[in-house]
Amino acid sequence: MIALAVCVSSVGAQAAILQDNSERRIQIRQGTAVTSNYSSNSNQALSSDDRMQGLIKQKQREYNFDANVSIEENKRVYINKPRASTGYNNSYSTSDNYYSNATAMDFNTWLNSNHFRAQEVANYQRYLSSQIGAHNVPPLEQLLTTARSWDKCGYEPYQLPPQELWSNIVPTLRLYSLLKNQGILPASTEIRSVYRSPGLNSCAGGANSSKHMTAGAIDIWVPEYQDNFWLLSKMQDDLCQFWQYQGESYNFGLGLYSTGSVHLDTQGYRKWGFNHATSSSSCRY
Repeated sequence: MIALAVCVSSVGAQAAILQDNSERRIQIRQGTAVTSNYSSNSNQALSSDDRMQGLIKQKQREYNFDANVSIEENKRVYINKPRASTGYNNSYSTSDNYYSNATAMDFNTWLNSNHFRAQEVANYQRYLSSQIGAHNVPPLEQLLTTARSWDKCGYEPYQLPPQELWSNIVPTLRLYSLLKNQGILPASTEIRSVYRSPGLNSCAGGANSSKHMTAGAIDIWVPEYQDNFWLLSKMQDDLCQFWQYQGESYNFGLGLYSTGSVHLDTQGYRKWGFNHATSSSSCRY
């Protein structure tokens, strides 16, 4: 199959014919740069060099595009744009807790869009590491996520809690690490919501006394359990048993929702379900 890509600049063109055992290739060069490329399988090659040279000249006349645009035979156009710069040379990175996905990329864009913000987040991570150990600090792109309706409410996707609230998350993260270490929560568990400012909490439909506003609560989920009712039910039962027998000593607040999301906090020994009432909790204990 013949593939054709043409780009032309203002410098005079030169043509070169390259051939190996598998294909025959024509390149049109602008000075020293290759700007046009034609290739064909050897058993589809044209019969004479004159015809090939004629093709080159024809395509030079037909197309006159900017050097940043390339056109393929299927007519799709790709415009090569330079990657946007954040404007900061000493940007802060969360490489130790980095997830290679779009969410992480969005987080680092948010993080480095403000130099003061990057410094404060770095201070927050150092504070948590000093309290619970660096290996127990969740990825910051999870730990700073806020309500899932942030966009609809006109907020940013991440919020750093005020410094006076930082200590509230410490016992909750200790409990979170304990539940994972005991196998009650799988290693793949992710945090999906933490601190919410009062304005965002109200817009998102959070409870008036939500512990998310004090930065003491986290909502978690296990992505691979979303379509596995048996595994999700077992995890919820294990959480309920832990809450019954050990929860009081941790001041454990446990919310279980039909969506598979789980609320954890350490600001009051209680349990609830979909309507924030004890009676709606799926815990059988």
